[in-house]
Amino acid sequence: MKLSDKIKIWKNKPFDTKTINKIIELEKNEGELNERFHSDLEFGTGGIRGLMGIGTNRINKYTISKFTQGIADYLNKSSKKSQKTVIIAYDNRRNSKFFSDEVAKVFSANNFNVLIFDDVRPTPLLSFSIRHFNADVGIMITASHNPPEYNGYKVYNCFGGQIVPPDDKKISESIKKLNFNEIKWSTDNKKVKIIDDKFDKIYFQKIISNSVLKKNNRQNFKIVYSSLHGTGIKSIPPLLREAGYKEVNLVENQCFVDENFSNTNSSNPEDKIAFEQSIILAEKTNAEVIITTDPDADRLGVAVKDFKNNWILLNGNQLMVLLFSFLIEKKEFKNEDYFVATTLVSSPLFEKMAKENHIECRLSHTGFKWIADIIEKEKNKKFLCGGEESFGFLYGNELRDKDAAGTSLLFCDMFSFLKSKGETVISYIIQIYKDYGFHYDKLYTITKKGAKGATELKKQIEFLRLNPPEKIADINVSKIDDYKTSLSSHKNGKKEKLDLSKTDLIIYYLEDNSRISVRPSGTEPKIKFYVNLYSKFNDSLDINNESIKLEKKVKQIIKHFNRWNTLKKF
Repeated sequence: MKLSDKIKIWKNKPFDTKTINKIIELEKNEGELNERFHSDLEFGTGGIRGLMGIGTNRINKYTISKFTQGIADYLNKSSKKSQKTVIIAYDNRRNSKFFSDEVAKVFSANNFNVLIFDDVRPTPLLSFSIRHFNADVGIMITASHNPPEYNGYKVYNCFGGQIVPPDDKKISESIKKLNFNEIKWSTDNKKVKIIDDKFDKIYFQKIISNSVLKKNNRQNFKIVYSSLHGTGIKSIPPLLREAGYKEVNLVENQCFVDENFSNTNSSNPEDKIAFEQSIILAEKTNAEVIITTDPDADRLGVAVKDFKNNWILLNGNQLMVLLFSFLIEKKEFKNEDYFVATTLVSSPLFEKMAKENHIECRLSHTGFKWIADIIEKEKNKKFLCGGEESFGFLYGNELRDKDAAGTSLLFCDMFSFLKSKGETVISYIIQIYKDYGFHYDKLYTITKKGAKGATELKKQIEFLRLNPPEKIADINVSKIDDYKTSLSSHKNGKKEKLDLSKTDLIIYYLEDNSRISVRPSGTEPKIKFYVNLYSKFNDSLDINNESIKLEKKVKQIIKHFNRWNTLKKF
């Protein structure tokens, strides 16, 4: 559809006067108008995510409602159930409550029973509630860790996991068929019911009952927590206190719900700057653990002290191997058919640990929705845990998404267990490296904003695909796995078919056991480079010196890829 035709649609009913006047104003700025209408929002990682505002590629009342109508149409056609139920939750972002109400209107107008939370809630609680209430679909209004000007819309299936193929494609087709004037907005209040905080306690008790450490075995230590103005304040402190960890100190000026994220420089627990105020409070209170969560509280960030008494932030790969090791140590695996799961771009260390402990490890594409899909398909086996490098982890069978609340309790239990033995988190991870080899992981991204940037990113990925390197940072490439073509190409010319479904991911294997994975982000205008390096561990190995050495190697690898990033053809 031509840009002019799109604009014309938005200047007539069902669009309100305010929207129409904004469009007329935007017509004076051709560049801005093009940015807002050059494309339509499409399903990414389980839903949509984008900047808020007027336009077809922006999050607003109309794009949100069109998506909702498309989902309702799809479920009404595909499900034989005469009465279907949707559960809606929302986070602290701008317009999240407004968007959730609009979603409720559309679903109730389409004859769905609607259960909606009375206030902001974490994403994992939504996943849990879908299974608890036997709902058909769940909607979470959130943009996860993105900046305040973003919002989004996660779609969950009846199992409590985010939508995966073929449902995502079928929903997308259903949405594309729709015109905006086909959206139903009339609310049936009889079909809308509220979920209050009594339900939260059911969630907490389920997590606690699944713990590997008993309450009377939990050590007393001080914890500092920051919700970074997000929904984690609803789950993390009450859960930890209920479990017996009473000394949870809050970063007060970051632990109230705030759509503007006023008192933090980052709402992403992957960023060191997100921990600045937490570290100050931890020093004042002599805390031993710092915990932070992203706005919808599915990602967990943790900081602990090293041997020199300095605070260090654990990365997502370190966090998941620590927790996995703790579970291996505490769980009884005899006569139990357990399995674990992780993503292709996460640290190979996780898979190695599973193999050496005779636990089946299932690999998935990037995104926790794929791990959730594996859990659901493997019902005859016992799921132990699953993790991904982007600070996501799940233990147990109560829900189908990464869960910062359950993971925070598991981490505190691990810390308590180590403390009782006179060990630390740092000594524990060093022991893991001694047992399985030293793994050094780094994430590098290239970001390009706007319509022009999106086009350039596509060209860059295709350039890599069509120009396979023989060497990266002067190290021979032994194998390339291209999941878009489903082919694994070896240095000797041998080609093999890859088992997993197609996705835009290239993995380079180097002769020194290093690995670089390259993929476009499913939620942001980025290309991501996941660098996984390996060194054999021996008693003479100095981890700090080895880390410096491998960091230099990372920079060489990044330099290699930056060469094509700056080529004039892009």
